[in-house]
Amino acid sequence: MHDPRAALLQHNRGHWRGCFIRLDGSGVEQDRFPTSLQVQERDGVIENCLTYLATGEQKSMNFESVPFTMQVNECGGWSLGPSAITPLAWAGELSVVHGDERRRVVARHGFHGLDQVVYIVETKAGGEPCAPSQPLQCTIRTNGDWVIWQPEPNVELLLDARDRHMGDNTVCGLRWVNPQGQINQIVRRYDANGYLESLPEADIWG
Repeated sequence: MHDPRAALLQHNRGHWRGCFIRLDGSGVEQDRFPTSLQVQERDGVIENCLTYLATGEQKSMNFESVPFTMQVNECGGWSLGPSAITPLAWAGELSVVHGDERRRVVARHGFHGLDQVVYIVETKAGGEPCAPSQPLQCTIRTNGDWVIWQPEPNVELLLDARDRHMGDNTVCGLRWVNPQGQINQIVRRYDANGYLESLPEADIWG
């Protein structure tokens, strides 16, 4: 039986060096900055401490059990966001992991499409993360109601750039094909009433 907490720790525990790349609503890089993230379990509490290396600012998130708004798959991929949304602003955060490497995305949806996307490359193998050369400009293609941004040749971001209305379902997804050809992906879905759906069993990428 799938244990989200165990999967989260198994694949994400450790010290991650990161590069956060902030993109505008058109997939064009605005700036980037280095980070350090420590994920550990102490006294039954999962502790996450992110440090922005340029400023020393820290942000922490600690929890004993996986929050009900967090979805975790068997490969340690996870997503965070509201349990329910409206056509107004909302943000989703997703992560996929392969060994000592991770890819993450934070997508901020505004009143009229995408406000901002942060693409994150992380490693715990030592040294600096292998981030795309700058300035980054995503290639973009449509996929039904959604768009797919490609920040790297082997990474796709599934995003909803529409001016959404009541009754519109929506998604936010991240797919990474590692050098061995293994697909790591997670998709966060909301139905037509704005409620979070369970992780999809079938591949909805297209």
